[in-house]
Amino acid sequence: MPYESLKELFYKDSTSNRSANVDLRLKARFEAESTFRTSIATPSGELFLAVPRELSLLNEKVLRYERKIATGMRLLPPVAQWAMIRDLVITEVVSTNELEGVYSTRRQINEILQSDGPFESSSERKRFRELAKLYLGLNEQERSRPTQLKDIRSIYDKVMDGEPLKENERPDGKYFRRDGVEVIGAGGKVIHEGLFPESAIIDAMERMLAIANSEEMPETLSSIVSHFLFEYIHPFYDGNGRTGRYLLALYLSSPLSTMTCLSLSRVIAENRDRYYRSFRETEHPLNHGELTFFVLFMLELVGLAQGELDEEMTQKRKLLDTVEDNLGAFKSAHGLGDKEIEAVYMLAQLKLFATFPEAPQEEIAHYVKLSRQQTRVYTKRLEEKGMIEAVSKRPLRFELSDSAAHELGI
Repeated sequence: MPYESLKELFYKDSTSNRSANVDLRLKARFEAESTFRTSIATPSGELFLAVPRELSLLNEKVLRYERKIATGMRLLPPVAQWAMIRDLVITEVVSTNELEGVYSTRRQINEILQSDGPFESSSERKRFRELAKLYLGLNEQERSRPTQLKDIRSIYDKVMDGEPLKENERPDGKYFRRDGVEVIGAGGKVIHEGLFPESAIIDAMERMLAIANSEEMPETLSSIVSHFLFEYIHPFYDGNGRTGRYLLALYLSSPLSTMTCLSLSRVIAENRDRYYRSFRETEHPLNHGELTFFVLFMLELVGLAQGELDEEMTQKRKLLDTVEDNLGAFKSAHGLGDKEIEAVYMLAQLKLFATFPEAPQEEIAHYVKLSRQQTRVYTKRLEEKGMIEAVSKRPLRFELSDSAAHELGI
């Protein structure tokens, strides 16, 4: 028999004792030794996570698939890996902004990531910079997990850096907001009220941090539970969605790969109606605070992200194999030297794995292990042969030409 929500059981029961029958089911689930409690009370009951067979199997499936994703990533050369990571970061920032009705473009985020120097002081130039850097930082070995309330506030400040917030939209408490906040749905209906006052927010956020960093719960489950708690608490006036989704990716980056974690906002955006509905269903009075179906749904989204990543890496790896098989003949046919073919191979990887496949002159120089001046000799020759094209002069950036890409089998 499939695991059903308490709400479903209530409506399926046509007897006069259905309330008592559901209460017995609730008691059994809530008091089971495998159940995780949050100690956070809601109007419909304390939030808790039961661990039925379906949840255990789905969690194991995600972890098994993760090994395949990680192996596929390791088989890619470094340039291809980095191109995929950057591309995922760009998509993730655009997707998490889109979910909040905030407009940003892939080109805009790409330019932010390509910039080495400080931005101009204008808010439009600063906007999204810190958010993009946060997501890019998920690829670093040492990721800083928030353990204190001030850490959450610091992350929020980076996520919202450059946002044109009104005065009444800025945090006005010690860490969070002092006043109440409502989440408005379609038709102007209030669908959720964040916790209030700040003392209640602080108590609940400390509990959220304890769960997120607990060694008593599997990390995949604690990451998702803490995501629900953050959005339920709604500690800020604005920016809760983007901050909460970044925290979800950050916490999941421990048990899962960076690639998977950088795909979560995208799959959430593709399934936004179900995503928002899963929050409302958990808060429904007849579900009595059970988080199980929210966690199941989020694990399904993780599985979707993994499947799409696996398919993309498999297809592009095959094309890269073709490029590598054709490099020798390409080198001979055009009379290219070793450094020139190295530059071509680098740009071919970008052509395959990056939405914006251009590379600055200094990155090509670093790849071929020559000075910028020496490298310019080779890139100029490749330009003359029609192998590469300059897409910008300041800074000088190149990409593989379409004819060269076609000849290499891309």
